[in-house]
Amino acid sequence: MIRSTSNPRIIFSITILVILTVSIAVYSQQPSGSASKPAVQTDVSQVQSIVLPEYPAEIAEGPHVNTYRRDCLLCHTSRYVSMQPRFPKTVWQNEVKKMVEAYGAPISEADQSLIVEYLVVVKGAAPSDTPSVPPK
Repeated sequence: MIRSTSNPRIIFSITILVILTVSIAVYSQQPSGSASKPAVQTDVSQVQSIVLPEYPAEIAEGPHVNTYRRDCLLCHTSRYVSMQPRFPKTVWQNEVKKMVEAYGAPISEADQSLIVEYLVVVKGAAPSDTPSVPPK
């Protein structure tokens, strides 16, 4: 007498065994050594390249430039100051103070004064030449 089983684990195991056996049989019948074709073929003659311009670091020489490099270039690019408009000393003082207080720049008070002195020399202006606050 054949005993029927209804144990779900046995049925599941037999099903997995059958699936694996069929998968191996199908896979082994595929021709070996045939390279599959890429889904998209690229015509190399149509590939173009461009050369991007290189801009040298534009750090103006001035008093305390090394302090500026050490403290400001942690966050800003070397061209950052060169792209700024000219400001009077009070605006540069407020900007450096903002970097420390609002953004947490690790700059001592002594170095803040040196950086402001540098900024005034390289990008300073008379108060009558520029507004007293930077544009938004």
